[in-house]
Amino acid sequence: MRDYLWRQRVKVESTLAMSMLEPWEKLLCVIIATLFALLLMTGIYQYLPQHVSVMQKRAIYYLFGQEGEDSVLRQLVVDSRPEL
Repeated sequence: MRDYLWRQRVKVESTLAMSMLEPWEKLLCVIIATLFALLLMTGIYQYLPQHVSVMQKRAIYYLFGQEGEDSVLRQLVVDSRPEL
């Protein structure tokens, strides 16, 4: 496990040219990347559900010509179910 982690560290450092940086520069890069990832995940968590809802309503409008009603989608699902 220790060798695997070492290989991964060397791979990341050589790919991103971090082996040429000083320790404080490496730390700064890691902090910036962590903050960016945190902001990205927060944005996905907060705004993606709302955006998916808006896109669903737009898709219903473009596909069926009705203004974003959820009943159209429900009716389509109910009509397409096979009767038992």
